[in-house]
Amino acid sequence: MRRTSLAIAMSLRHYTYASEAGARYNTYPNGGTRTPDAVLVEYTPDERAANARQRDALLTEWREVDPVGHDQWRAATDALSPAEPLTGWAEMIRESYGVRVVDPCRFCRSCRSR
Repeated sequence: MRRTSLAIAMSLRHYTYASEAGARYNTYPNGGTRTPDAVLVEYTPDERAANARQRDALLTEWREVDPVGHDQWRAATDALSPAEPLTGWAEMIRESYGVRVVDPCRFCRSCRSR
């Protein structure tokens, strides 16, 4: 059974971010990402490469399930400029981890139809 565009986009959120240079993850020693004692660890080059392979597999799956969403996300990603304001999840990622990405969820079939 094929996954929905939304399910793919939600998975793609993580792998898109986690494959970027400078991407970090929180070890959550005592709570959430915004706690004073949060410990952020940068993904290693091998981890980023593995995340990039997973991201690419998800992009292939998304292109098959929802080519319109895939293409719109690709165009938005290609057009992302450092001055462009981010909102929602993408802004949270920028604030918390310093990485700018386009939220794939905005382009899934479910979100486009709202």
